[in-house]
Amino acid sequence: MSHRPDVTFIICTYNRAHYLDDSLQSLQKQDLEELPAEILVVDNNSTDATPQIIERHQKRYAKDPNPIRYIKETNQGLSHARNRGIREAQAPCIVFLDDDIRASESLIPAWLSFFCNQPQAIAGGGKIHVQFDDPRPSWMSHFLLPLLGHHDLGDKPKTYPQNKYPFGGNMGFRKSIFDQLGLFHTDLGRTGKKLKASEEKELFQRFRKHDINLHYLPDAMLYHRVNDDRLTEEYIQRQAVGLGQSIALQLHDNPNQKVSQLMKELGKWSATLLLFVGYLVAFQPAKAVMLIKFRKWIAEGYLSSS
Repeated sequence: MSHRPDVTFIICTYNRAHYLDDSLQSLQKQDLEELPAEILVVDNNSTDATPQIIERHQKRYAKDPNPIRYIKETNQGLSHARNRGIREAQAPCIVFLDDDIRASESLIPAWLSFFCNQPQAIAGGGKIHVQFDDPRPSWMSHFLLPLLGHHDLGDKPKTYPQNKYPFGGNMGFRKSIFDQLGLFHTDLGRTGKKLKASEEKELFQRFRKHDINLHYLPDAMLYHRVNDDRLTEEYIQRQAVGLGQSIALQLHDNPNQKVSQLMKELGKWSATLLLFVGYLVAFQPAKAVMLIKFRKWIAEGYLSSS
């Protein structure tokens, strides 16, 4: 690797040492020492073996500088950790990855190629498929998979349509854009076990206001691992309530959008009711009922924060 990397791959982590270990192993299947890339792990106050896991992976590399760096961010919350990663990244381009992924062999080369061959491109997102480590529940429909990180817009590169955005577990930027448009909003995003969301969407909406295209990279592919901790109704409920709370927070600062948001929610309720009937007809009542619960939980989260 040259003295200064072209891309910094940032992994923000909190008490996920086992998954982080596996994620780093998958990334190291590519020869990091020979690529113009670094991995930066931002530890957001983990109390498990995360520092020891990082140290073990760093010891695999004898060269200086080491392609794996470790820092600790004491302000709790994913947005705080991401903002720290942006400030600490040594490369002019950055990619955020989750701490529970398995990288495909094309992931790092695809991001390097994107930033190198499209100098005018500012931001993009890669493909994410869900990998179930435990049996998939009967109520988990295809329409709930995005809650677990699933993100697939096909096999051809394209710009994102207006109603779509990259997912946080596989998104990249030219670092300079944050100097122009600001960092992630720290009142949004996950904090410990609180699953508020929408910090990525809010950021990309800022990009859209400045006519910045978002690029979809199908070859920047990874697998998001999901275990039984996230295959419970309680987890889906916390996700949905957090999403509703995040919508309320955004509308608090933009009251003129409340009517538009109401119309969107009515449209989503209509679509949910159609899917509900469809699953009942297909003799899959568990999927039908969960979709209604999910939409109801979003409404409860919104109302609790309005």
